[in-house]
Formats: sequence, structure tokens, C-alpha cells
Amino acid sequence: MKMITARNIGLITGIIMIALSLFFFYILKQPLESAYQYIIYTVNAAGIIWCLLRLKKKTSEDIKFKDFFQEGFKMFVIVTLLMVAFVFVFFYFNPQIRDAKFAENSKLLLAQGDHTPAEIEAQTNQMKRIFIPMMLGITTFIYLILGTLITVITAGFLSQKNKHGSVNCNTAF
Repeated sequence: MKMITARNIGLITGIIMIALSLFFFYILKQPLESAYQYIIYTVNAAGIIWCLLRLKKKTSEDIKFKDFFQEGFKMFVIVTLLMVAFVFVFFYFNPQIRDAKFAENSKLLLAQGDHTPAEIEAQTNQMKRIFIPMMLGITTFIYLILGTLITVITAGFLSQKNKHGSVNCNTAF
């Protein structure tokens, strides 16, 4: 029986994360930047940990940190690609969200009182040009950083535990 690969775990995790995002937005009527985003990050972390534990379980030989990191990297890159594609499609097909953000920004600038209507309009036009690339860049950065941190921490823990073996509770004290 073929073991599930890191890429497949990334696909499964990414699909669950997208489904949760859609559920929170369309069913629960929560914005993408709500506290529910932490649930999505937790699913991402669980997927990485699942991937690394699967590697530890399927391999009987000594696994080094770099092996764990390599496996985790394969997984979280897939998740990152899926989430970036999701963000692009989501904002492309939901222009009302972009427009609401532009209106909110214009309102804030107007409330400051130190911008002319022409300056506010110019800044809104600039935001319209860079909004989707900016959101894609932010999403890429967040998921790559989170993936790296979770993978490094988990790989470090699993490779240390692997190096030193398990602790015998009777001799620990």
C-alpha cells in the first residue's frame, strides 16, 4: 500500500483551509481577517506536523533535521500555492470587498483632514492597481514564514528526540 506523500498532505490541508475560509466567509459571514483565521493557521500547523510524524513513522532509520525539513517544505509550499491561488480568485470574484476597503481608506484619509479630494482619489487609484499583488505578496509571506517556523520547530523536536531516543522515566529521577 502506497503511503501518502507530503504533496498530497499539502493538497488535503490546503483544500481544508480553503473550505474553512469559504465556510467562515459565506456561512458565518466573517471577514477573511477575522479571528477565525487562527483556525486556518492551526489546520496548516496540524498538516505540517502530520506530514513530519508520518515521515518519522514510515522510516525506521535515523532521520536528520534536513530530512524532516525537506518533507515539511514539500508540504507547506503546496499549501502556500493553494492559498495564494485562493486569495487571487477570491478577491477577483469579490470586487465588493476590494471596493469596501478602498472606501474605508478614503473615509480615513478624509477624516484626517490633511488630504485634498484629488489626493484621496489618486491614492485610491494607486490602491486599486496594487491591491491584488499586495494581497498575494502578503499571503505568500505569511504562509511561507508560518510553514518554515512550524517545520523548523517540529523538525528540531523530532530530530532531537530521534537522536537521543526516548527517556526512561525510571532513570530520569
